[in-house]
Amino acid sequence: MENINAIIDRLVADRKLIVRNPTRLSWGDKETCEALFSALFRRLDGSIATFQHLPEYEQITDWMHDTRGLGLLLIGDCGRGKSIIATGLVPVLLNMKNLYTYPVHADDFNKPYPFAASTMGMDPKMTNLDYLMRSPFPTVDELGVETLINDYGERYEGFNRVINAAERYYRPMFVSTNLSKDEMLNRYGERTLDRLQHLCRIVEFRGESLR
Repeated sequence: MENINAIIDRLVADRKLIVRNPTRLSWGDKETCEALFSALFRRLDGSIATFQHLPEYEQITDWMHDTRGLGLLLIGDCGRGKSIIATGLVPVLLNMKNLYTYPVHADDFNKPYPFAASTMGMDPKMTNLDYLMRSPFPTVDELGVETLINDYGERYEGFNRVINAAERYYRPMFVSTNLSKDEMLNRYGERTLDRLQHLCRIVEFRGESLR
């Protein structure tokens, strides 16, 4: 009988089978991750006079120590660093591992993907939403501000298509939103919220804005 691993490898090579493998990453021990987080945050947000290590950041540095194959879902109150983490910290951390993500603001789903024309194999007319559905590390900032996608009269939530693709290939997602879990459930549905919880470590930001 043919070896099971050989069968699976052959089917994957022939694109007849998808094997879902988590991308488990680490940027060092917890002390190293705390120092790296602080240095990156200060560099990425030059508007802050004094850096405050908020309680929520402990969960981020714990994730940096061992991602367990998960991305991050940052939810809750405004002005506590969610967007800086999603659009600045995460891309830099991934780049340190020779990995890449292009953060997309939710309101820009329908806009052209700016690097499509210069990337081999991509349709120059690709939108940001198309890119997110292909990205190995889809990153969305301020989820919830976007309008429904209108495709020749069919209206749908673009984010649901992104999460469907991410779940299929077990891609870690990075999402920031000011919506609560209940608001996300009401807008995107139970299936999407369940998949987000499967692909992301959820970090809730609670407290006054630091802006």
